[in-house]
Amino acid sequence: MIRKQSGLGKFVLAASLLGILTACGKDSVETRRETPRPGTTVSALDAAMLAAAAKGDNARVKELLDKGVNVNMLGPNRNTPIMEAAFAGHLDTVKLLLDHGADLSARKDDGATPMTLAPNREIIDLFKNVNALVDAASKGNNQLVKALIEKGAPLNGLDQFGHSALTESCFNGKTETVKLLLESGADPKIKKMDGATPLSLASGQKHQDIVQLINEAIAKKSQPATPVPGK
Repeated sequence: MIRKQSGLGKFVLAASLLGILTACGKDSVETRRETPRPGTTVSALDAAMLAAAAKGDNARVKELLDKGVNVNMLGPNRNTPIMEAAFAGHLDTVKLLLDHGADLSARKDDGATPMTLAPNREIIDLFKNVNALVDAASKGNNQLVKALIEKGAPLNGLDQFGHSALTESCFNGKTETVKLLLESGADPKIKKMDGATPLSLASGQKHQDIVQLINEAIAKKSQPATPVPGK
């Protein structure tokens, strides 16, 4: 026998159904929201670096680099400062970032690289020169290394594989090339994208003459600047 519900029973049943529907609706909204990925938030200084690079504000970029902001810091979409500068067409900012070890092998979440984001031929050619310099240095082709340096190829840029000219010449035992790069202003502490340094690479390959050169360059760079008389 079916028992007829009272008015209070109907009210309780309706309230229960409403609660279930509300909860389901909330769950469906929460499900549609994108779950934040690790690394999607950046510090205030990192955000400032991305903004300065996008605007081509070299003074601000330099200031932030001096404060210790990583030249290859990652933004919300794994975008880097050099990607922002390249996309906006700021050649001088791109050069500044490359001089501080910016990495051309970096990729955004969508697969874009500094090279694919660059809108003009000047920046693309600059990136190609970085790649060519690293390749020439790894082979000890000093004539081409000199030509590329004279052409303005940034000494400390990391190529499409995350290598620098100095790290590759150190790894491959190209002593004269190492001397040339250091004399031209290459950073003896530059790091590959995997964290390897000229010193660790030369030491690992037992290139003792290069180890000595790098240690001397690091010591020289660590010395305080000599004050100019009268200033």
